[in-house]
Amino acid sequence: MKINKNKLLLAITAVLFFIILYVFVKINKTWKYSEFINKYAAEYNVDPLLVKAIIKVESDFAPDAVSNKGAVGLMQIMPATGRQIAGYLQMENFKKEMLLNPEINIMFGVFYYKILNTMFKGNMNLILASYNAGLGNVTQWRQMNPIVEYDFEQMPFNETKQYVKKIDKIYSILKYIDKIERAIFFWE
Repeated sequence: MKINKNKLLLAITAVLFFIILYVFVKINKTWKYSEFINKYAAEYNVDPLLVKAIIKVESDFAPDAVSNKGAVGLMQIMPATGRQIAGYLQMENFKKEMLLNPEINIMFGVFYYKILNTMFKGNMNLILASYNAGLGNVTQWRQMNPIVEYDFEQMPFNETKQYVKKIDKIYSILKYIDKIERAIFFWE
């Protein structure tokens, strides 16, 4: 039985398209938050795909998520950190409940990432480790070994190591999907 090469190529392309679409939908549940993500990512000069990866790992896009340590919302902001960020942004009357508002939570999370980015001069491993384990912990790690610019394997806490690896993996997938989307929808 002879198979037409064009039909085979079309079938393979269709299957790949649906696999990519499935992965995109499964990983990238951000449509209702994309406006806020894009707005604050542009304002604070952070890659929106990285913001999406952080949200995916932090809360799986659940705006009402609260961790067992008390971190709140999509980007899992600790109330004390939220209070500090509100002060930097000159937001009066900050209340912990404000972190349940997706726009405020994303604005605070992206702003906090920007602060960490400045402090750690763009070293994404240190930035993400600080976002997860806390700035104080990462500062102590670096004081104990100031020469090391932590890669995954050098991080002293397994949870933080796994956190950074997971974000890196999701971020890579989102960048790959974005390239494919741009190739498919090149006219936008």
